[in-house]
Amino acid sequence: MIETQSKWDRLIFRGIVALLIFSPLAFGSVHVWAYCLMEVAVFSLLILFFTDRLLLSKSPALTWVRTPVNLWLILLLLLIGFQMLPLPSSWIAFVSPRTFADKRLLSEMISPSHAPGWMCLTYYRHASLMEFLKMAAYAGMFFLVLNTVRTKQQTRVLMYVLIGLGIFEAMYALAQIFSETPRVWWWKSRAGTGGFASGTFIGSNHFAFYMEMMLGLSFGLVIAHRGRQKRLTPGLSGFRVLVQRVVAWFSPESDQTRQILFSFVTILMGVAILLSASRGGILSAGMAIFLVSILLFTKSRCRGFGVLALGLCLVALIWGSRMGIQPAVEKFSHTEGLGQRLSITQTLLSMISDYPLLGVGWGNFRYLYPRYMTKEGEGVFFSGYSHNDWAEAGAEAGLAGMLFIIAVFAAYLITMIRIWQKRRSPYALGIGAGVMIGMISIGIHSFFDFSMHIPANPLTLSVLMATGYLVLHRTGTAYQESFFYQVRTLPLTLWPRIGLMCLCLFILGGGIFGVVRHFRAEVHCPTEWNSTMNLNWNPYLTDIEKAIAHNPGNAEYHARLAEYYMGKQISDKTLRERYNEKATESLKTAIHLNPGQGTYWYELGENCASKRYAPYPYLNQWLPLADHCFEISIRCAPNDVNIISKVAKYWVRRSTMLPETKDMLSGDASFSREQGIQKFQRLFQHALRIRPNLWEWAVIQVWEYYPDADILTEIVPPRDGEMEGLVLQWLENKMN
Repeated sequence: MIETQSKWDRLIFRGIVALLIFSPLAFGSVHVWAYCLMEVAVFSLLILFFTDRLLLSKSPALTWVRTPVNLWLILLLLLIGFQMLPLPSSWIAFVSPRTFADKRLLSEMISPSHAPGWMCLTYYRHASLMEFLKMAAYAGMFFLVLNTVRTKQQTRVLMYVLIGLGIFEAMYALAQIFSETPRVWWWKSRAGTGGFASGTFIGSNHFAFYMEMMLGLSFGLVIAHRGRQKRLTPGLSGFRVLVQRVVAWFSPESDQTRQILFSFVTILMGVAILLSASRGGILSAGMAIFLVSILLFTKSRCRGFGVLALGLCLVALIWGSRMGIQPAVEKFSHTEGLGQRLSITQTLLSMISDYPLLGVGWGNFRYLYPRYMTKEGEGVFFSGYSHNDWAEAGAEAGLAGMLFIIAVFAAYLITMIRIWQKRRSPYALGIGAGVMIGMISIGIHSFFDFSMHIPANPLTLSVLMATGYLVLHRTGTAYQESFFYQVRTLPLTLWPRIGLMCLCLFILGGGIFGVVRHFRAEVHCPTEWNSTMNLNWNPYLTDIEKAIAHNPGNAEYHARLAEYYMGKQISDKTLRERYNEKATESLKTAIHLNPGQGTYWYELGENCASKRYAPYPYLNQWLPLADHCFEISIRCAPNDVNIISKVAKYWVRRSTMLPETKDMLSGDASFSREQGIQKFQRLFQHALRIRPNLWEWAVIQVWEYYPDADILTEIVPPRDGEMEGLVLQWLENKMN
C-alpha cells in the first residue's frame, strides 16, 4: 500500500507543477528575476517539506527515497562548497599550486606587507556561490519529486504537464517560423530572424535541448498506452466486423486513440527540433532514439516500438522538409563551426591539466578561460560558456567534480536499464524508455553546447529523472499501488528533530537570503545581461552603493564604482584626486574578489597611470605599479585584442619617459627606452596577427610619438607582406 499523502505534500506538488510551467516560459529562466524566483520557490518548498516531516508529522522517523545518484549529488555539492571555503594557504599550495601562485601574486601587488594566510580554491567566490545555489535548487527539485509524489495519477500529471508544455513550445516555434517578425513574447527573437525556431527560449539550441526531453517523453507515452482495447462481440462478420473494430479503436476503453495522439505529438516534437536548426539537437535526438531502439529490440514485447521509433523519425523528417528545414540543411553544410569547437575543447584540456584535481572554481570558467583563449574561442569569450558542458565542468570542478557528474549520469542510466529489463508493465516500459531517450540525448548534446546552463533545462531534467525513477519502481493499481524503491530511515526523538529542523532552516534560509540579496543588488546595479528588458547600464552613484551594501562580494559592483569615479570630469583638483583614490581602492577590491579578471587589472593600470598630480610618487610608485598591472592583464588574457592593443598604446607613450640606454637606469626603473619600444612592437605584432584590420589605428598611435619608419614597420607581424605593403603605402602618403 502506498503511504497516505499529507496536505503539505499536495501543496508542494502544486508548487512543483507551477515551477515546471514557469521555468521554460520565462525565457528559459536565464534572467536574474526568473532564476532567483525559481531558487527561492524550491528552497521554500524544501523548508515546507522538512517542517512537515520533522515537526508536523507523527512518524517517529525521517524517511527519504534512496537512489543511486543521491551520494554523487551530495558529493558534488560538498565539493563546490569546499571550493568556497577559506583554507590555509599551505593547503591551497598543495591542492592547487597554480591557484596559490596567482593569489600570492595578487597579495604581493595589492598588499606587499601582508602575506596571504587564508585562501579559497575558487578564484571568484561570488560566481561559485551563484552557481552553487542553482545546483542546489536542481538537486532540491529532484529530491522533492521523489519524496512527495505518491501516486500514478501524480506522475501522469507531471508527464502531461510536460507534454502540454512541449506542444505549446512546438506550436510557438511553428508560429515563429511563419511570422514576419518572430518574437519571444514581447522581445524580437534573434534566432527567429535567422530562420531558426526558438520557442520561448532565447537561443534555438537551448530550445532544441528542451524539446529533446519532450520528444523522448512523448514517444514513451506511445509505448505506455499499448494494449487496452475493447473486446469484439463474437459472431459478427463482414462489414459489421470492420465497423466494430473502428468503434473499438476509438472507444473510451481503448488506448489506441492515445497512441495515435502521442505518435502525432512525437512527430510534432521532432519537427520542432528540425526547425530549430540545432545540429547538436538533431544529431543527439537521432542517436538517442537509435540507441534506445536497440534496447527495445532486446525485449520481445517492444520490438515493434523500436521499428516505430525509427519510422516516426522518418515521418518527422519528411514533414519537416515540407514545412521548411532549409536553415538546418545549410547549417549542416558548414563544418567550420565543428573545427572551432574541437579547438576550444583542446584549450579546455590545457585548462584542466593546470587545475587537475579540483578545478578553477564552480562558475569560474568565463573568468579564467581568456588565459587559454585562441582566435577560434572569441565567441566563447563573449558568451561566457565553452559550448561543451562536460569539458567545462571538468575545468571548473576538476577531475573529481567531473567524476561525480559522470557518476550521476552513469549510475542513473545503468539502474534504469537494469530495472527496465525486469518490468512488464507497458506504462513502466514506455516512460522508462522515454526518460532514457531524453537522458542520452542531452548527454550527447552537452558535448556541443552549454544548454545545461539554461536553468529551465536542468530543472526540467531533474523532474524527468525523478518521475522516471518513480514510474519504474511502481507496482499495483488504484488503491493497491506501491513503490518498491529502497528508502533510508533516520529515527528521531524530539530534540534531534528540533536540532535538525534548525539546521535545515539555517541552510535553506541562508540560501534564500543569498538569492534575495543578489536580486536586490541587481535591481540597483545590473551586471548580468538581459536582452529582453531595458535595464539601466549606467546607474547612479547611490544605486551602485546600494548594490554593494546588499552584496559586497560581487566584484563587478566595485568595478562599476571605479568606472563611475574615473569617468567623472571634475575641474576641482582636490576632488579629482579624491575620486582617483576612491577608484583605486574600488579596483583593488574588485581584483581581490576576482583576481582572474584581466579587465580589472588593466583598469587599475590605467588608473595608476593617470595619477600625474604628484610627480614623485607618479614616477617612482604609480608608473611601475601600472607597468605590473598591464603585464598581469595580458597574462590573464593573452589573446584579448582589446587589452593587448590598449597596453601597446600605453607602452608607446610610456617608452618616451624611459632612459635611452640601460646604463642610465636608476632607482626602480627596470626598462630602457629601447626595451619599451621593443615591448610595444611585440604587443602590436601580436594584436595585428589576431586582428589585422587594426593596422592603421596602430600605425597612427606609434607615429604620434615615433615618426620613424624603422620603428613603425617593426609593428607589422613577421612574414606579413600584405600588411607591410599597406604600412609602407601609408608612410609614402604621409611623407607626400
